[in-house]
Amino acid sequence: MMIKNFLVHTRLMRLKSENQLRTLRGQNSKKKIGLCHGVFDILHDGHIEHFKNAKEKVDILVVSITSKPFVNKGPRQPLNNDEKRINVLNSIKYIDYVFLNKNKDSTIVINNLKPNLYFKGPDYLKSDSHGNLICELNVLKKNKGKVFFTKTRTQSSTKIFNQNYGWSKLQLKQLNQIKKKYSNKIEEYIHKISQLKINIIGEPIIDKYEYCDVVGVTTKDPVLSILSKKSSMISGGVLASAKMAASFVKEVNLFTYGNERLIKKLTGNKKNIKIFNIAKTQKIQQKTRFINSNRQEKLIQITNFAKNTFSDKEKKIFLTKFKKMKYKNLIVCDFGIGLIENEILNFINNLKVKKYLNVQTNSINLGFNLFTKYNNYTYLCLDTREWELALNNKNLAIKNIRKFVPKNGQVSITMGKNGAKIIDNKLSEYFCPTFVSNVKDTTGSGDAFHIITSMLMLVKAEPDLTVFFGNIYAGMHGQNLGNTEIISKKKFLQNINSILNT
Repeated sequence: MMIKNFLVHTRLMRLKSENQLRTLRGQNSKKKIGLCHGVFDILHDGHIEHFKNAKEKVDILVVSITSKPFVNKGPRQPLNNDEKRINVLNSIKYIDYVFLNKNKDSTIVINNLKPNLYFKGPDYLKSDSHGNLICELNVLKKNKGKVFFTKTRTQSSTKIFNQNYGWSKLQLKQLNQIKKKYSNKIEEYIHKISQLKINIIGEPIIDKYEYCDVVGVTTKDPVLSILSKKSSMISGGVLASAKMAASFVKEVNLFTYGNERLIKKLTGNKKNIKIFNIAKTQKIQQKTRFINSNRQEKLIQITNFAKNTFSDKEKKIFLTKFKKMKYKNLIVCDFGIGLIENEILNFINNLKVKKYLNVQTNSINLGFNLFTKYNNYTYLCLDTREWELALNNKNLAIKNIRKFVPKNGQVSITMGKNGAKIIDNKLSEYFCPTFVSNVKDTTGSGDAFHIITSMLMLVKAEPDLTVFFGNIYAGMHGQNLGNTEIISKKKFLQNINSILNT
């Protein structure tokens, strides 16, 4: 049930800072203050009952809402932006103050407001799906507050959203099929992945972002004039792929090259990533992207060099280290920067292990880094353009791809906004539409799809579930600029459960 008409509460004020929360507490030291916290995107009668019950027990009721960047309820949510949600809450007579919380949980609000009572709905008695409540209650206890669970009828805003706003008929059909077949297996597969120990090989890349303001053109020449604001360096190439995998699995053996200290820094010094550095003095390719800081748009990209050349000594060191590989699986992240060629390529081709390939085409290696250089693999993950270039066919058809499905493996094709498809060794096709429409940047999304689908294949997940997971994970990755955020296992699982709440 959608609540459209609320009684306007004229004395309500919007609290705009943490200092105002502290002031409110200080000026009302003898009054009982209550706090409700949540997203409050699509309000229903259960919310109104919740606010009413809360107001009956306190003198002042404050409602804090989670700002949009910190909402973790699945793609497209929240439906309403911060201002719209605040305006709706402004119209509810039981609420005295509204606060926009720019954090993932309410601990900062609790620390500053020091509420006597913290109100949660009865659904939190059964489950804390986002895992924030324990931290919030610890802070509440330190501030001598108590939690109170209202006895209102529970409804799911996410379910209302999914049923009425979010999905096309094709998407809803897919969601219902996945939910019906695999709702009891999802956490089981994620747990199996968490026990994996895997090997990853590939070239490292540094993604440097130069944020700037465009101020116009210079007075003497038609040259774009930009004002530098800030810069950041993050992991790219196989370093980002290793971080993605490490967020899920028990152990990653990373075979790569470059400055050891820099590699460790870019991979976040994760304890479950073991680095096998084959050439510590080799340069790491750096892609510098100039970003319009106002619109978060890419203006230009500059790459410092095209590819590396490895000496016979470095190749020998690599082969020596790689022969000690413990696990019978290998995820290959081939960015065409010079590592996987000649002796190293031959060695990988002759390895009798399961190989999960992603062979990338980009503006630097266009047409010169094709999957056809590999003579065997368990899984091949390419986008439409990479398939077209390798098969020299602009009018690519699935029948052309079927020829390259391995006897005991699978291939996939990612098609951007048109979804993705996996073809198994029986030549059965498993299509999944895209579920994330508000993509900010596709950089790294192909790597994300490759990593998550490879891990699922390692634990023998069904192809239709694998392609579904791949699309969701890649879409979530694309909501950020490049690899600035690596989606965690926890956040991924929360989004999956939210999406399937239909």
